[in-house]
Amino acid sequence: MAILPSLQKNLNGEVHEWYRIILGYPDRLVAELLTRFEALPGQLVLDPFCGAGTTLVECMKMGIDSIGIDANPSSCFSARVKTNWRLNPDRLLELVDEIESKLPRYVNRKVAHKSDPTYKYLDESGMLLRKWISRRPLKKTISLKHCIAGLRTTSAYRSALTLALVAEVIDGASNVKFGPELYCGPAKKDAKVFGGFKSRVEAMAKDLSVVSKLEFGKATVVQGDSRRHGTFSRICKRNGISAVICSPPYPTEHDYTRNSRLELAFLEEVLDLESLRSIKKMMIRSTTKGIYVGDDEESLVKDNAIIKSVVAALEPKIRTKSHGFAKLYPKVVREYFGGMKRHFKSIKPFLAADARCAYVVGDQSSYLQVHIPTATILSQIAEQVGFETVEIKHWRNRWSTTTSREVHENILILKKASS
Repeated sequence: MAILPSLQKNLNGEVHEWYRIILGYPDRLVAELLTRFEALPGQLVLDPFCGAGTTLVECMKMGIDSIGIDANPSSCFSARVKTNWRLNPDRLLELVDEIESKLPRYVNRKVAHKSDPTYKYLDESGMLLRKWISRRPLKKTISLKHCIAGLRTTSAYRSALTLALVAEVIDGASNVKFGPELYCGPAKKDAKVFGGFKSRVEAMAKDLSVVSKLEFGKATVVQGDSRRHGTFSRICKRNGISAVICSPPYPTEHDYTRNSRLELAFLEEVLDLESLRSIKKMMIRSTTKGIYVGDDEESLVKDNAIIKSVVAALEPKIRTKSHGFAKLYPKVVREYFGGMKRHFKSIKPFLAADARCAYVVGDQSSYLQVHIPTATILSQIAEQVGFETVEIKHWRNRWSTTTSREVHENILILKKASS
């Protein structure tokens, strides 16, 4: 399979804008890495931390099959929708017209939205009180959610419409902002929810009319824990992965479930503390909000000299801090790299002999301004389980609001070591 030459020049960003994660990486970087790795149709590319599916979408555009894994169900949902290019764009637009005619009867139900699981969670968790979203826009979005659910169509079309709704909730109807951490901006009294939703579906239909003409690759999306061998054995053949392109979490205080909490609530994936906890437990331990009793992957990196030096620099600083989370910083650092070491060990049997792996990661200094050279440490622990480091390539500098300084983002290129 190959991309049609006449269409390639038009593919600048189609599908990616349906839904984006604030901490995700750009599609152009994935395209460059696929070119560097000489990835071709007939091969299989893996993204074990796939987020909203940037790697998968770029692979599809190049006619390459791919697999995406993520612990966050809202990321998996968006990635699945964004990699389904068999939807009829005209049918999507017909459904929007149908929604427009039916929506008023849902909106006019005075209190029906208050019995909705999403409303109940936002209310009981205090997110509604803290103004993550105002009451009038929330009523409109839940009414639209119910209207979509009531359509006589397939689940694939309902999912596409739901993704457009979720994207509009985040970027249009809610009060949340990102910098890059989530915070609440000025409360909106109202929002033009349907208008924003309709524009998003129209953009989807336009993109589908372009990409559906390609001989596109197949993408498979799985929710799972990328530290575990069993996650890969369910969906990958031994020696079957030709390339890995991903951006795993960094060891910092980015709580990925907080940044996607509204999405998780609207998808009814998080409705209480236990459902939230079950998602977090499948994630790499990159934040103090995700440390649990019984975590012991730190034992896998107990002898790493750089990790020891980071912890040694942290320990005297945390003695002066009164808040409990600071005391967990050394634990997070050790658990993060221990989890990544388990990931490297788990993924290795499924890589082809000549496979190349790209891990886009950032150095960090957010823990009391102690520098963590993420790519360097990951290189060391990957080599311990059978990888060779090809290169640590500086990609860009990013401004850290926590430390008020630039930090390096790097691409760690690995290959499977020769037996």
